[in-house]
Amino acid sequence: MADEPDHRDMRAGDRDREAVAQLLHEAHGEGRLDLAEVDERLVTVYASRTYGELEAVVTDLPGAALPWVTRAPAPVPTADIPVLTLTANMASEKRVGVWEVPPHIVAVPSASDVKLDFREAICRHERVHIEVHGSMGSLVLIVPDDWSVDTDGVSSGWGSVKNRHRGPAGPGKPTIVVTGKAGMGTVKTRGPYFYE
Repeated sequence: MADEPDHRDMRAGDRDREAVAQLLHEAHGEGRLDLAEVDERLVTVYASRTYGELEAVVTDLPGAALPWVTRAPAPVPTADIPVLTLTANMASEKRVGVWEVPPHIVAVPSASDVKLDFREAICRHERVHIEVHGSMGSLVLIVPDDWSVDTDGVSSGWGSVKNRHRGPAGPGKPTIVVTGKAGMGTVKTRGPYFYE
């Protein structure tokens, strides 16, 4: 399989040249370039044929956001994110709809169930650790098909572990690692189209 061409060798269009020209005008307004420098660089911009030539014009300008360059999101510092602890005694505990997934969750399904629905959840982590301390309740994970769940670290005891998401995660999708004890309950995953 041939290597994909470097994007810097690809042909730029008029919109790309205009985007760089705009960055130069903004840099002048911020006092980073004088008028002579802007004029000199604009000549280069409008003569540029490739993305690489355009990028070279603004390489010394901090924060120059070029529309054709995809930047990876800044990593989320996990040390500052508190652990989410969900304890289900007489009533079930749920996270459904849109919610922010932390990197570490402690689930305690005591006499009822803990249900985590990840279908609309926002997850900014490659790996999410769920620590389960089961008793008589169950931990239920509703997971998109392209997410992965690793339940090898769960001891079932009198309960059971049912994982339908053992395959590898899709590109850019997280892996949920579950550890702990199921107790007398169940640790199970369900797909996104399961209807209760």
